[in-house]
Amino acid sequence: MHEALETGTHYMALLALTLCAFPFLVGVFTLITQGLPRWVPARKSANWKPFAWAQIFMSASITGILLPQVLGVDPLVRIIMLVPAVCFLITSTVFNVMAFRSPGPK
Repeated sequence: MHEALETGTHYMALLALTLCAFPFLVGVFTLITQGLPRWVPARKSANWKPFAWAQIFMSASITGILLPQVLGVDPLVRIIMLVPAVCFLITSTVFNVMAFRSPGPK
């Protein structure tokens, strides 16, 4: 029973890492095209650079949290990897706020 639960958790982490490639690719696409994708609702008023970097940092955060679990490294290394992952998460949040913040009155 314990092995089945561990295997299921492992597969879910692998699935999350695979899905983590989507925000990374969206960020790279945004940096290359220098504009927001058409499906972003507020693309007329949003800044594309902070949006792109927010997507890349979010992908790095998810990878930093899940990769040590998938590789099965020592718990101390997992804890050490959480520090940059949380920093990437905070940076991603700040960049998202910067991207969609209204410029204010002129």
